[in-house]
Amino acid sequence: MFAYLRYFGTHLLVAAATAGLLLGGWWSWLGLLTGIVGWIGGDALSAPVATQRPGYRHRRVLDAALYSLLPPLVVLSVVFAWSLAESDLFGIGQALAGMTGYDALAARAATTFVDHLGASWSFALAIAMAGILTAHELLHRQHDPLALAVGRAMLAMAFNATLEVAHVFGHHSEVGTRADPATARRGEGVYRFFVRSTLGQIGQAWRIERTRLAARAPPWRWLNNRVMRGFARSGLVATAFYAAGGGGALGWFLVASTWNKLLLEALNYMEHYGLVRVAGTPIEPRHAWDSVSAFSHAALFNLPWHADHHHRSTAPFPELGPSPDAPRLGRGYLATLPIVLVPPLWRRVIAPRLAYWDASLATPAERALVDSRCADNAATGSG
Repeated sequence: MFAYLRYFGTHLLVAAATAGLLLGGWWSWLGLLTGIVGWIGGDALSAPVATQRPGYRHRRVLDAALYSLLPPLVVLSVVFAWSLAESDLFGIGQALAGMTGYDALAARAATTFVDHLGASWSFALAIAMAGILTAHELLHRQHDPLALAVGRAMLAMAFNATLEVAHVFGHHSEVGTRADPATARRGEGVYRFFVRSTLGQIGQAWRIERTRLAARAPPWRWLNNRVMRGFARSGLVATAFYAAGGGGALGWFLVASTWNKLLLEALNYMEHYGLVRVAGTPIEPRHAWDSVSAFSHAALFNLPWHADHHHRSTAPFPELGPSPDAPRLGRGYLATLPIVLVPPLWRRVIAPRLAYWDASLATPAERALVDSRCADNAATGSG
């Protein structure tokens, strides 16, 4: 039973973030604190995951772990908008007082800038973990209309309009090369990568759609553009926040969207940091960092079997498993996040693993590419 239930843990993170927003005040930080203590802390203490793939007989239960996150995310988004509104949106505060006796409206009225900061971080973490990462799994199911619809709705709440195209059709074909904005280069800090990857993926997604729709005449070329439709969906969510609380609510929603994008890009950063591939050569297990933390695998729907994910990108998460030739991080993905956010510490931690990759896993052509890029970086002073 635990083999199934472990994939429902992210629901608790969404519930904690929602409860914190309803309670207001310093409780607004509850979602973030739950993530730091429970998720990052749990991952740091995690045992290794079993390398033998479980034989799941009830795949619908595992799909339910994905799809059942949409309603709680909608509720979370509405509550976040309520916490930023001047009116009692949908009577939420009055209903909470009637059920529990807690004066949520008074707590909201006393909200400070620091409380809003905590609320935005809590909302962002829940959206990143339960929304973007779940959408990532669903949007790889390109022949499943329900999966695509739910994934797109989740990305709208995250104000992420490009993942559907840039990740699925760009990153998965160009990973490890200079053409891929989502592959972190050696010596490149995570914050510089965040900006380069975010802007680069917008351009990458636009180019992919322009090529796909080149034969179509306007207006169908624009109406069928998945990037434009993604921005339109996110725009509707942003408009709803503006309608709920004006410019202040919209501003905090955009701040939270920046936070969740930073968390996503930090994961992108560690998944391929410093690994290179000669353009046109096959994508091999050595081109992605795996992790064996059981907690990360449960919380991230087996995303840390990242080499296998790139080898079989359409495989549902229960089918992913270890790749013997893949390099491995020393910690789980979640426990690595705080290290990634401190660039000098990250470079110190990853250096010996990159040295091993260069000596034992890279091909001669890849080693030459590493030497060439390192020389270029030294000459220009950039990553």
